[in-house]
Amino acid sequence: MVMSKIFKLLFTLMIFAFTVNANVSEDKLKVLIVGKVAKFISWEKSDNKNFVITILNNPFGDMFDKAFKGKKIKKKDVEIKYIDNIDQLGFTNILYISNKDSKNLDTILERVKGKNILTVSGIRGFAQKKGAMQIYFASQKVKLKINLDTAKEDNLKIKSSLLRIADVIRGDDS
Repeated sequence: MVMSKIFKLLFTLMIFAFTVNANVSEDKLKVLIVGKVAKFISWEKSDNKNFVITILNNPFGDMFDKAFKGKKIKKKDVEIKYIDNIDQLGFTNILYISNKDSKNLDTILERVKGKNILTVSGIRGFAQKKGAMQIYFASQKVKLKINLDTAKEDNLKIKSSLLRIADVIRGDDS
C-alpha cells in the first residue's frame, strides 16, 4: 500500500516536472513513459537475454536510443529495434505503434494478438481498438489508458499500482 502511494507520488511528480518544462516535447514524454511503465508489467515469456522495445515507423528520431543507452529494464539490457513493416517484427516485449499506422491498426493488432507483447501507441482511440496501452495528453498532462482485456489476452500482468493511475477499460468500451 505504501509502495503504491510512493509510486503514484513519484510518477505524478515526474510527469509534472516534464510537463512544466517547455523544452520537453510530448514525444520525449512518450519515450520515457514506455520505459517507466515496463517496470510495472510482467511478461509470461521473458527468456530473451535483452528487454526489447520495437518501434514501428519510428516518429521519434534517436530519442529511444538516447533514453535507453546503457539502461536496464527487468534487469536486462534494453535493445531498441526499428521496423517499417509489421512483417519485420521478431521477438519484442513492447511494440510502439506510431500514428502513421492508424489506417493499418486493425491488421497490426491482429498480427500481435496473443503474442505476449505490450502494444503501446498515442493513436486516438487505441485502447478502445484493442491496443493494450494508450498514451495521451489532456490538460497538459500525460495520461494512460489501459485495455485490461487486451493485456490479459496477451498474457501480460499489470501491477495494481499502475492500474490505479490509469484509465482502465475493458474490451472495446468507449
